[in-house]
Amino acid sequence: MSLRDEVTALLQELLRLDTVNPPGNETLAAECLRAYLSRNGIETALVARTPDRANLVARLPGGDGPSLLLLAHTDTVLAEPGEWARDPWSGDLVDGEVWGRGALDMKGHAAAAAVAFASLA
Repeated sequence: MSLRDEVTALLQELLRLDTVNPPGNETLAAECLRAYLSRNGIETALVARTPDRANLVARLPGGDGPSLLLLAHTDTVLAEPGEWARDPWSGDLVDGEVWGRGALDMKGHAAAAAVAFASLA
């Protein structure tokens, strides 16, 4: 599978998770990203002050050079389905575009960062 296809598939999976804030429920997305990274041999851990709002920490051992940090958030704002041409929680792929609340801010970035990170493993 190409990196683009991996990003697309992971993004679609993330978009189908309800992480509307409030209340957030980011643990759903953190678990999704954790599963993806773990399948690619990356050490992960969930860190949470409250069970439904976990953060994901993933580490890939490197050399003596500078470190790299990839950061994203996965909570979204509420969407009114009637204001969308497509279901905002569908993750539909239409004409090369992935539709869904958070695709641009910022689940798309989270998916791309995870795939980029996994490609370094």
